[in-house]
Amino acid sequence: MKKSIFIFILFLGGYIFGFSQVPTAQKLDPNMALKKADANGIVWLDPKEVPFDLIGFEWIREDTVYRRLPVHPDWEIRGAVDGLANHTAGGQVRFRTDSKKILVRVELRERSGMYHMPATGQSGFDLYVRQGEIQRYLRTTRFPHDTIRYEVELLNMDKNQLRTYTLNFPLYNGVNSIKIGLEYESVVEAPPAFTLSGKIVIYGTSITQGGCVARPGMLYSNILSRKLDVQFVNLGFSGNGRGEPALAHLINQVHGTSLIILDYEANAAKTIVNTLGLFVDILREKHPDTPILIMSKIHSGYYHEGTPATELWNQNRVFQRNLVHEKVTAGDKNIYFMDGSTILGEDFYECTVDGGHPTDLGAYRIAEAMLPVIRQILLK
Repeated sequence: MKKSIFIFILFLGGYIFGFSQVPTAQKLDPNMALKKADANGIVWLDPKEVPFDLIGFEWIREDTVYRRLPVHPDWEIRGAVDGLANHTAGGQVRFRTDSKKILVRVELRERSGMYHMPATGQSGFDLYVRQGEIQRYLRTTRFPHDTIRYEVELLNMDKNQLRTYTLNFPLYNGVNSIKIGLEYESVVEAPPAFTLSGKIVIYGTSITQGGCVARPGMLYSNILSRKLDVQFVNLGFSGNGRGEPALAHLINQVHGTSLIILDYEANAAKTIVNTLGLFVDILREKHPDTPILIMSKIHSGYYHEGTPATELWNQNRVFQRNLVHEKVTAGDKNIYFMDGSTILGEDFYECTVDGGHPTDLGAYRIAEAMLPVIRQILLK
C-alpha cells in the first residue's frame, strides 16, 4: 500500500513538474503552443489566427468565413450580390517567416471553369515577397481545374531568411478553408504595418472584382495595395455593381476608412443618373469628411463613335463630372472625379479579353492611372 502511494506521488510530482516546465504563454494561449509537423516536417497554420494579418474580410470576426459582406446584413441585398460576396477578391494574408518552404492547402467552394478567365485567376492564390520598398511576385498555385481541393508549394529556398510575404486570394471563387504550410520550428511573425494608415474601400463591377486577369496579384486594387502599401477592401460584384443603397450602408460599416472609390458605371449605364447622388448622400451620413473618388467607366474595346452605347458612355461621364462639381460647389471639399475614358491609352482595344474586361495589361494601366490620383487625395 505504502509503495503504491509512493509511486502515485512520484507520478503526480513528475506530471506537475513536467507541466510546470511548459512556458506560461503556451499553457494559457493555444496559439503559442508548438504545432505538430506532418511527415514532411511541415506545420499547417490557420491564417485566421495570430500572428497572420488577414485583410479584405471586414466581417470575419463575427461570421468566421471568408466573405466580403456580412452573412446576415442589416440591409437586404439581392441574391446575386449575396452569392458574389463569397468570392474572395482582394483578400490577402500578410506575415513574416524564415521558413525555406511555403505551401498552401486549399478547399474551394466550387470547381473552376470560366470560359474567358484562367483558373489561376478565378481560383488560385499567388505569393509576393517584400524586397526593400517593393513587393515582388514569386509564384502562383497551379492545380487541376476540375478539383475543389489542392495543395501547392509556393516557395522552396536554399536557406532560412526572415522576409515579409503577401498571399493573395482567388478572385472569382469562394474559399471554404486554407492552411499555410511552413517548416517546423520556423519563425512566424506579424508583418509590419502598412505605410499608409486606414482602408481604401472600392465598390464596383466585374472590372473591380478582377475579371479577367490571369492571377490574383493583377487585380487592380491588389496592384494599388502593393504600390501604395495600403489596405484595400474590394467590394466589386461582377455584373451587379448597381449602386444600391444597401451597399452604401454596408460600406458605412467598415471601420477606419480613409478613402472610398466608386467605379460602378459599367453595370449601371442606364441607371447611374438615378443612383449615384443618393449613394454619395448615404455615404456622407457616416463619412462626412472621408474623401470619395468617383471614376467613370474605362474605354471598351467595342465602343465606336456615333453608336448609342458610346453616346450613353459620354453622357454618363459628363453626368458624373457635373455631380462632383455640384457637390463641391455645395461645400463638399472631399469629393473627386476621375475620367476613366483615357485610362487605357490610345491602344485601349489591346487591353481587354472580350472588349470589356481588362487583361493583366488593362488592369495594370488602370492601377497606374489611379496611383497619382489616390496619392494626391490621401496626402492632401
